[in-house]
Amino acid sequence: MPEIEVRVYATLQKYVPKQDLKTGNKMSIDGNTTIKSLLDNLGIPVEETKIIIVNGVHAELDTVLKDGDRVAIFPPVAGG
Repeated sequence: MPEIEVRVYATLQKYVPKQDLKTGNKMSIDGNTTIKSLLDNLGIPVEETKIIIVNGVHAELDTVLKDGDRVAIFPPVAGG
């Protein structure tokens, strides 16, 4: 079964409380898993996400994940 590495940041960490930011969370996926279905699986509302990166490249919700993908999920952030 394909496996991916997932990291969530900032306010999204409440959805994955046992996350290790150094190694990420390894997750098994099926061959049709998209970013959207991954978010649903993790319980992360789409509207709480802003930037999703797969293997260092911005990804859309309909991106199909593959074995070995590294996914980073960020919420909207503000600074000043």
